[in-house]
Amino acid sequence: MQPRIRWRSVLPFLLLIITAVLVYALASLNTIRQEEQARWEAHFLNLSQLMAVEAAERIGTPAEAASLNQIAERYADPLGVAILFLSPDGAVLGSSSPPIEDPPNPALVTQAQQAGRAARLDQGNLTIARMIMRGNEVVGMVYLQVPRAGFRADLSQLWGLGVVVVLAACLAGLVLSMILHDYALKPIERLTIAAQQMGNGTFHTLDFPETPQELSALNQSLQEMAQHLGDQIDALTSERAKLSAVLNQMTDGVLIVDLDGRVQLLNPAAERLFQIDAIDALGRSVVEVLRYHQLVELWRVAKEGQQQTTMIEIGPQHLFLQATGMPLKTSDKGSTLILFQDLTQLRRLETVRRDFISNVSHELRTPLASLKALGETLQESALDDPPAARRFIIRMETEIDNLTQLVNELLELSRIESGKVPLSFHRARPCDLLRPACERMELQVERAGLNLALDCQPDLPIVFADPNRITQVVINLIHNATKFTPPGGQITVSAYQDGEFIVFFVKDTGVGIPKEDLGRIFERFYKADRARSGGGTGLGLSIARHMVESHGGFIWAESEEEMGSTIYFSLPVA
Repeated sequence: MQPRIRWRSVLPFLLLIITAVLVYALASLNTIRQEEQARWEAHFLNLSQLMAVEAAERIGTPAEAASLNQIAERYADPLGVAILFLSPDGAVLGSSSPPIEDPPNPALVTQAQQAGRAARLDQGNLTIARMIMRGNEVVGMVYLQVPRAGFRADLSQLWGLGVVVVLAACLAGLVLSMILHDYALKPIERLTIAAQQMGNGTFHTLDFPETPQELSALNQSLQEMAQHLGDQIDALTSERAKLSAVLNQMTDGVLIVDLDGRVQLLNPAAERLFQIDAIDALGRSVVEVLRYHQLVELWRVAKEGQQQTTMIEIGPQHLFLQATGMPLKTSDKGSTLILFQDLTQLRRLETVRRDFISNVSHELRTPLASLKALGETLQESALDDPPAARRFIIRMETEIDNLTQLVNELLELSRIESGKVPLSFHRARPCDLLRPACERMELQVERAGLNLALDCQPDLPIVFADPNRITQVVINLIHNATKFTPPGGQITVSAYQDGEFIVFFVKDTGVGIPKEDLGRIFERFYKADRARSGGGTGLGLSIARHMVESHGGFIWAESEEEMGSTIYFSLPVA
């Protein structure tokens, strides 16, 4: 930009100076040529006067022709001209050699007869005519023809001088223009650059010049405009950054669609919900992006100016969404905002809550019904039969113990899930975590007619855990295996290293778990159909899962029906 401004300011002055110098040089050369021509014309007129005086004495004498020829040759040779002596009636009296081939110009002859002399420049040649007088009588005429070379001056030196003058004027004009640019146009150039930078979005680091008085108002206006625009752009940028941060951090999906049904904005939450990248979605049809006719219909209703809300389940993950469409009255006419709220977790929590209430009610209903039946039986007749009454009371104690166990496990699970169970972590060997559980369950396993085996390598790496809690997890797993393994079966407790984890497992040869139930056995109160006949609250595995996860580990199950089950859990190596 700077060179363009420089040359745009320099060239007019430079061209003006060159034009002026050329005009002056041409005018000067033309004047010199005209003056030189006039000087030569006067010179030849004077020579013609001398020849006329000499010829006047020879005309009319016996040697007239020879004398006139002699005079013509004497003047013609040194001057390089052609001379012709004529009589008053136009006859040739004498001439130089070679003679003049063209006849005398009648107009020039007439002018000479009237004025006594005449000169004419015709086709580059100078022609002179002068009357020969003897006293007051005209006795003849001298006619001279001077070629161009005879009177044209050599102006080549003047032309060379003119070229030098023009070049000097160009150089002087260039220097003058540069000085003018630096002192007068430099501020304009800097103001232009500042305006361009403003157009490119720069407002706070502009280099404004110290302008002369003529440009001070413009300079001040540009500075004020730059400051005002910069403040506005900063405010808009800040608001845009805040809006972008809000949209990016929102867990709800946001979609903005224009009047033509083209997606104009898509936040990251909406990208995750519909499994589409914003770059691919922008500018595409809302039908292509949403792909659900309920949502497309929602947009069409909202586009007409009515707020609409609908519920929909989408995707292989069965996400449950609440979609709300509303027109944007403060934005472009016809634009629509669609807000997607993911209620999947709330729905699942509601399902869990309903299942929990149902399961608790089911678990409480059975012992309470038994207690009610036993109490009614005692009231009716069993009190009169002490042995029967004793049996009923023992049964009632058993049901009360079951209720107590259920309440205790519920409280324990609630404390674990809320993180209120204190954990005392220690460095422990895996075998030291398995051995106490096996010793405590050994008698119960023997009563069930089963064989319990502990297979643990003593050189396994140490883990960082709460020994009491992990022992309780293993006891729960052995207890489950005991309930679901027929007499004569085998229960094996062991551990092995898998990378950065120690994997513990309890394996039995029991009835196994159906494949469709494997993914749910760690849920609260969940029992497979085969397991329901075995009693229990259905909370033991759920408690074990939460306890293992609080140690940074994982728990899972592998099983085949009638082939036994294996429950695994892992703890990170210390």
